[in-house]
Amino acid sequence: MRSVSATRIRARGIVVAAAAITILTLGLAAPAWAAPGPTSTTPDLASAVHFLATTTTASGSAGTSLAKNGYYESFGTFGDFGLTMDGALALAAAGTDNTDLAKVLDFIDQRSKDGSGNTIDTYTGLGTAFAGGGSIGKEALLAEVTGNDPRSFGGHDLIAALEKIVCTTTDANNGCSAPGNYLFATSTFSQSLGIMAQVRAGDATNAVAAIAYLESLQNAQGAWPSVLPAGPNPNADVDSTAMAAMTLALLPNDATASAAVAKAEAWIASQQVSDGGFNGAAGESTNSTALAIQGLALARSTYSAEIAKARVFLAGEQNTDGGFSVGPGGQMGSDVRASTQAVGGIVGASFGTLSDIVSTTPVTAATSTTTISTSTSTTTTAPPSATLGTTATTTPTTAVAVAAAITASATLPRTGAGMARSLQWAGVLLTLGLAAMSLGRRRDL
Repeated sequence: MRSVSATRIRARGIVVAAAAITILTLGLAAPAWAAPGPTSTTPDLASAVHFLATTTTASGSAGTSLAKNGYYESFGTFGDFGLTMDGALALAAAGTDNTDLAKVLDFIDQRSKDGSGNTIDTYTGLGTAFAGGGSIGKEALLAEVTGNDPRSFGGHDLIAALEKIVCTTTDANNGCSAPGNYLFATSTFSQSLGIMAQVRAGDATNAVAAIAYLESLQNAQGAWPSVLPAGPNPNADVDSTAMAAMTLALLPNDATASAAVAKAEAWIASQQVSDGGFNGAAGESTNSTALAIQGLALARSTYSAEIAKARVFLAGEQNTDGGFSVGPGGQMGSDVRASTQAVGGIVGASFGTLSDIVSTTPVTAATSTTTISTSTSTTTTAPPSATLGTTATTTPTTAVAVAAAITASATLPRTGAGMARSLQWAGVLLTLGLAAMSLGRRRDL
């Protein structure tokens, strides 16, 4: 029996050693595996911002960060432009790190290249037949939030680009779910981003069809589906409903939009679970909880109790490195994507009204596609534990444009864990599988 036990121990040691070698090879940074921090009723905004600015992704300690490079990598040397802009919006919501936010803006605005030679245009598809409304909308929104001109950002007039890709017919095989859908906007989230960008730019008149399509997607209970086209039995999604509500809240003079927002808020509140969190497509998550807070904060006085309970849930999922776990328990450690959205929940600011004025470095021929320059910024400050519902305390330059758009018209992520963590676990599981196969050739002990 002793020899059998020793064999088992050696076998287990081989498996553990192989897994450890794999993890080291993948370069998983120690902070990503930090244990959950002490229980608190208030998330720590300052440490969350530090995590977002300094954390690396797939390449471990040698990977890129917002503070060092102005962008996140997804895997290998490929930049994750969508996640990078999510990080930038989170920094804008906090309003305490405009230095690193300016680096992201320069990286995007100057169309700098990632390690594989891709630029923001690779992500948006601008200049090709595959330009996507959601990705263009997110880039335009980032420009607007930071007080930059979306009609001259990243080398493009992003608002004109959105106008050109509003579908007039249904052609799902070619990116049009219905008239009013932005080309290749295959989610409520993407559709909302495009509308939000147009309205904030004072272009609501040209977004009427897109707005009407978004409004048509709300179900009788007040929820929106996540995936477009919705199909005969669409799901009801907290993340998407919160995003749609933030978008339509930009149109307070539109009775249809206002009624839709109120109905959405009531539905979101009804979805809160006992520990304060909210369920997303993959179960209870910090992502969905943070977006729910942003949606409910549109009527803060009505839903103050639900918001307070949700903030307690977020605080419980914040780890000692400042980042947030995807779901309850923190077994997978801090996730970058979940953390970007958690910051929005901490602050409680709507993407529709978020503002943190940061200027970009003028583009020159020498720096337009290859370098990241140091930006100047009008720094705004907020206390480490920001008050819910406040944003960076500068007067939004887009506020007048939004008001004009509302008068003229009567009418953030992809959420969830990032791909990098999945690839890392795949490597670990592959190694464990090979070890198991080798041991399986022996007699089963």
